[in-house]
Amino acid sequence: MLSLRLLTRSLGPQINHEISHNLLAGNRSSLQTALRCLSSQSPASDSDFKVYYGILSPQIRAVKVFSLATSIGGVIAQPILLEQASKIGGTPMIVAICGIAGFFTFVTPLLLHLITKRYVTELYYDVSSKEYTASTITFFLMKQQTKFKLEDVVVPEIPGMFTTFMVGKKSLFVDPKLFPDPTHYIKIMGYDKPIDFKFEEARQSAAQEDDKK
Repeated sequence: MLSLRLLTRSLGPQINHEISHNLLAGNRSSLQTALRCLSSQSPASDSDFKVYYGILSPQIRAVKVFSLATSIGGVIAQPILLEQASKIGGTPMIVAICGIAGFFTFVTPLLLHLITKRYVTELYYDVSSKEYTASTITFFLMKQQTKFKLEDVVVPEIPGMFTTFMVGKKSLFVDPKLFPDPTHYIKIMGYDKPIDFKFEEARQSAAQEDDKK
């Protein structure tokens, strides 16, 4: 009880009144939402605050580290493998060893990068400029930031694999369940925009004509 009083006192009078109102009303879900949104805000000195975090980011980074480490080990070990293969089986053995070692050394990291390069690890929102910054992981485990505004977002009618929306030619993937405040996901996807009924009617009429044909 004492810790709760200290928490509400440090949050300020406005939020303190909100929390007290929720406590008196017994609305636990509203209280949890208020505290969760408050915890996602940045300090007052910075206009950026985190609106999304991909929970698979540590696992993806660990897998890519392991893949790159094995690739480097494969490159270092290739001269030894080729020498031993030439002694054992000659040219056929060299070709087989080069194929297997090359697959795990070069192909596997590239395939892994093609799958994970779209995964957004963090998403920040700048209140002053109304600009989002999405962070992804590059092939060499560097953080790549993509800045965009809502008008830059394109949501494909048929989303590709691991693609939620596109910024220019860059595809990005996010999990809507991981947004503490779903409002940002709704705005990015354009779900808050009014429906163009004329366009919908034209699309349905075109579909009906195709069915008749």
